[in-house]
Amino acid sequence: MQTLTTILAAAAPTAIYSLLIWWLDRYEKEPLWLIAVAFLWGSVPAIGLSIVFELGLQLPLAASTIGPDVAGWGVAALVEEPIKALALVGLFLFMRHEFDGPLDGIVYGSLVGFGFSMTENLLYFLRYATNLGMLFWVRGIFFGLNHAFFTSLVGLALGAVRYRESRSLRLGAASCGLALAILFHALHNYATRYHFAGLLASWLVQSSGVLVVLAVAVLAWRNERRWIEQELREEVLAGVISAADYAELSVPADRVRRQLRALLGGGWPRYRRVRRLHHLATKLAFCKSQLQLADRRHTCDERDQLRDQIVDLRAAIERDEPRLAA
Repeated sequence: MQTLTTILAAAAPTAIYSLLIWWLDRYEKEPLWLIAVAFLWGSVPAIGLSIVFELGLQLPLAASTIGPDVAGWGVAALVEEPIKALALVGLFLFMRHEFDGPLDGIVYGSLVGFGFSMTENLLYFLRYATNLGMLFWVRGIFFGLNHAFFTSLVGLALGAVRYRESRSLRLGAASCGLALAILFHALHNYATRYHFAGLLASWLVQSSGVLVVLAVAVLAWRNERRWIEQELREEVLAGVISAADYAELSVPADRVRRQLRALLGGGWPRYRRVRRLHHLATKLAFCKSQLQLADRRHTCDERDQLRDQIVDLRAAIERDEPRLAA
């Protein structure tokens, strides 16, 4: 029973925070398998590699003139943040068609961080089970966003240069994001040495950083909505989407209402069709905007394929309507 309670204490806050991040991606949800990959990288390989490298570095540093104190709060940040960032670099290089900008970078980075913090918290809770209540509130609640915040800085930096062709600019942005992640992580570890005052100061700093990241997410929402409104207007005139589809695509609440009506009126198959229609139309808007930004990984062929898929899907949905009405 104690073990189950410990697992729930580590997993429950993570699940809530992850759902909030998933909701943050309002217009084009990332594929679930990529979300799982990001989360699993943080929760298993990143933790394992961090433990190995931290032990390997702390021992010689503790014996050097730097001393065990600096080794204790500095090494973790220097090791953990680059290892967590590896997943983001991999997604950016090999899955760029699913890495559309700063918001996607925030989502992927946060999920890597949540995976890492969940496993790290579980290890702490198991080791210090007698202080589970206090650790749960401190690590799981008050500082539950820490690792997500740190890693999201790297994702945000990569997303900001998503459509830039300069390799040096991309490398510079990634380096700056990683440097900030290491800095905030190290400051947090250093502040914990000063007990309550240090914890409070760290919480204020990290909370301010989270608010800045959320502000960037809101700006990204506006940008994505503008893409949808501008790029899909001509698709209505061409008959690819209907005027009703166009009106609801840029309003997340209207999308949800349409999908809910489909679920209640036609069951799961119709819900999936309507949801896929929204996904393909949004993807078409993003693809067209990216073509204008000279993203070489998107082609006119892909744009035309998306149009054909939308037309076929709309026809299938419309064929269902008379049958459901009867």
